[in-house]
Amino acid sequence: MSKPYKIITTTVDALKGDISLLDGEELKRYKRFISEVKKEEFLTARTFLKYALAKELNLEPKQISLSYSENGKPFLSKIYGDFHFNLSHSNGYIVLVTSQNEIGVDLEPISALDEEKLKWFLSTQELNEVKSIQDAAQRKLALFQLFTMKEAFIKATDKSFLLDTFTFWYIDGNWVLQIAGENNWHFDLKTIGNELVVAICFKKTLK
Repeated sequence: MSKPYKIITTTVDALKGDISLLDGEELKRYKRFISEVKKEEFLTARTFLKYALAKELNLEPKQISLSYSENGKPFLSKIYGDFHFNLSHSNGYIVLVTSQNEIGVDLEPISALDEEKLKWFLSTQELNEVKSIQDAAQRKLALFQLFTMKEAFIKATDKSFLLDTFTFWYIDGNWVLQIAGENNWHFDLKTIGNELVVAICFKKTLK
């Protein structure tokens, strides 16, 4: 069954930033970075984003102009049609997802992550679920899956849900979102080697 989204991945090493693609506000943001590494990361990611979106929309990269929500989430205005996207990058990888509906993606490196240090982000119920997993490797992977799924959901919904208004339950080895009201959100989880976890949060069109 085909997915209602498209995923495009690349590596920073495969790209070269093009400063001519930055508009006025993006150029100001670029210049505000003190770190040259952060500057390059921003420029590379924005170059990739505009080339990828242009290809999807049959436009030139310089024709792509981003708008921003009140929470700072970049999006394309309605002049581009019903087209949604989200971007995440980490450890030299960049992941872009596109869809006709709201969508979010999070990419995180698998490292030593302590659930106790995530108390501010995880609910008591989620912490208890993680702690109940006996196998250490499974517990570590489940924690990263939960973390990335929550981040992807927050990005997809543009922070419209407070952390205490939704939670995830660990059922038969899978995290299941619980929110009040209609829940048409779905998740896909992927791994890149043994290094990264990718979570995609998307909506399916109701028929």
